[in-house]
Order: sequence, then structure tokens, then C-alpha cells
Amino acid sequence: MKEIRLNAICKKGREIQFDYEVHGEIARYFTGKPFVIEYPDCVETVPDSVACVPFVCNVLPIIWLTDSVLVLPELDKTFYESIPEFKKGYVEMFPEADFKGTIVVDQMVENHYSNTGKAAMFYSGGLDSVQTLISHLEERPVLLAVWGSDIQYENEKGWKLVHKVITDTAHRFQLQEGIIHSTFREFDNETLLGKSYAEQLKDNWWHGLKHSIGLLGHVAPYAWIHQINIMYFAATNCPADGKVRCASDPSIDNYVKFTDCNVVHDGFAYSRQDKVHNLVEFCKKKNEYFSLHVCWQSQSGSNCCYCEKCYRTMSELLAEGENPENFGFHNAKTGLKDMRYFLITNPPAYKNFWIDIKERAVENRKKVCKTQYYKEFKWIFNADFEHPETLRLPLSYIIRGRLGKLEVYQWLHKIKTKLTKGK
Repeated sequence: MKEIRLNAICKKGREIQFDYEVHGEIARYFTGKPFVIEYPDCVETVPDSVACVPFVCNVLPIIWLTDSVLVLPELDKTFYESIPEFKKGYVEMFPEADFKGTIVVDQMVENHYSNTGKAAMFYSGGLDSVQTLISHLEERPVLLAVWGSDIQYENEKGWKLVHKVITDTAHRFQLQEGIIHSTFREFDNETLLGKSYAEQLKDNWWHGLKHSIGLLGHVAPYAWIHQINIMYFAATNCPADGKVRCASDPSIDNYVKFTDCNVVHDGFAYSRQDKVHNLVEFCKKKNEYFSLHVCWQSQSGSNCCYCEKCYRTMSELLAEGENPENFGFHNAKTGLKDMRYFLITNPPAYKNFWIDIKERAVENRKKVCKTQYYKEFKWIFNADFEHPETLRLPLSYIIRGRLGKLEVYQWLHKIKTKLTKGK
């Protein structure tokens, strides 16, 4: 029998710890580390049927893909009834995978609180979350963040920098913040799960299945304590991206519910470049800037200015005629010098984003020409991101010894091959 059984929920002060056991071959997908969540408030009054929602959300994908059984003493009825609805989104998104499994609940519990109209949102300081914030600022949403998501659970130094971005934003707009500290990325083996189901998912476990529902589950106890009715989850993709395999999608997020809180997948109508444009216009109107946190590469909590995500965001800002340093890219001056070399030697996987950047740069050519980094960015006007391997390499890289003979040969060979195929 492949089974995950939740035996008890230990609530002490601000902390929730889940006492569970795993039976059968699926035990290999768990690390043996405890699943512990620390909230900013005392959680002892949260009903067990609500307190268990974070655990359920994080094991559901495992239950589904391994066709296992999840046994629970009790569960919030609203959430339980929403599971088949958001599961449909996963089924449609991953037609090669079989979403099976069984949930056995001893007692279904109805939990309700007042219709307060209070809103909350996850805020990371990234572009997506900033878009959601400026769109719903009048609702005064609580800024929530989960330490243990992008910044590792024990990385205090990195978290301090991210937390500062959240705190500064909350203080600037006089909003409430709520920091949740969780080991939800350590109690299961995401790497092994991803390898085991790579063929069916064609994506990794975190991005494809876990991150959206895994994060949203953490909100249930907090929403109960603060009587939150709306939880905004910032969209990453947009309709122009087509069908994207991603755990965060309108077909999934918009159907997640618990107690009297509904989830809204927000900002889906906007492309990434649209979001940058909206941000720039907001900043001009308010005469103040946001310090963005977008970096995937750095665990320091700051933007490295040397990875694809940093280069892409800095370029999006430049395409709007803005200085990246005003938005938290403090190493832009040195980073942008190597951007062209980076994109040539590491062809961008997200080429549609770069196509949008070029189009907006062409539209805003006069503004772009006035930026202080025009020299480092002007090559984009002639770039062909449909064929990134044909990007022209600055002669200065060869002269300065930035490329070895092998790299030059490989680069020239790629261009020759492309041109030959085109004949």
C-alpha cells in the first residue's frame, strides 16, 4: 500500500509541525526532515481542519502521480471540494501524466468567518508581484512571503535582503506584512520526484507541479487568523505565451479555495514587457521607484546582474528608456558590458521575451538612445532572436581575449550551419 497518513498536527505558539508517516515505495520521495511552518501570529486557535491544508497541498501532487492514498483525520470542507476543480487544470496541462490517487478524510469540517473584504498577496519584490501590488494598492493587501521558497530555509543572510525589500515596500505604502518560515522544500525530494516523472511532466517538479499549490496552502492558517477573503497570486505567464506547463495558471489557481478565502490568479492579461511598462508609468506618476528582486542565480538576496533573468529585466527597463540601477540593479554598469557575450554563448531559452524587448526598444528608440547604457544596448536593434546563434559578436571580445579559439570556431560553425540550412 502506497500511503501518506497525517497522524497529528502539533500547534505550539506560532509554529505548526506535521506528524505524518509514509508507507510503501513512495517513502523514497521523502527526505525524513520535518515539515515545520512558523507564522507571524499564534496559531493555536486555528482549527486542525484548516491547519492541515499546507500539508495536504504539498503532498497532493505526490499522491496524484504515484496513485497513492492520503489519510487525514479532518479537512476543511471548502478546500476539499475545490480539489477536483483545480486538479482539472493539472490534468489538462499534463496530458501525458495520470493524475490518480485517493483522499480519505475521517471528518469534513465547515469553517467560516466574516466577509471582511480583506486581501493578501505574495510579495517577493519581483516584477510579477509588483504588478499585482500596483494594480490592487487601493485594497491595501497584506504582503505575504514564504522564507524557504526561493531563499533557502537556513539562509539568514540572503533572507534579510529579501525581507528588507518587503519591509521597505510595506512601510512605504503603510501595508501590513506577514512572513511565513517553512521547510516545505526540504521535507520531500523534489530532485528525485522530478527525475522520476520527467517524461510525463516535461518540466521539473517545483515549477511544473508544486510551487503554486505548495505556496498557497501556507495561506490557509494565516487567512483564518486575519479573516482574509481574497488571496492574489501574481501571474508569470500571459495568453501570448500559449499553453505553458506551469503549476501557477488560471486553470489551477483560480479554483483553489479554503474557508472563506478565494484565490485569484492576477495579471494574466499582461505580458512581461507590459508589466515593466506599467511599473515605469506608475513610478513616474508617483515619483518613486521600486527595488526589484528578480535574480534566480544569487542566494544573497540581491540581483547579481550577470544571469539571464537579470539581463532580461535590465533590458526590459532599458527598452522603456529607464536606468536599471533605479530599480535595484546596482551592478548594472559592469553586468551590461557582458550581456551580449552571455546571450551569444548562452542562447536564451525565453526567446519570446527577448523578441518583445527588441520590439519595445524599437518603438522607444528615442528614449533608449538617451539612456546612459545605450552603448551597451544599441546592438539589440539589429538582433535576430528567432535565430540567437547569429547574434553578432563584438570584435572587442576576441581582441581582449574573452574568447578562446575553440569558442570562436564553435560560434562561426553555428552561423555557417544556419546559413547553409537557409539556402
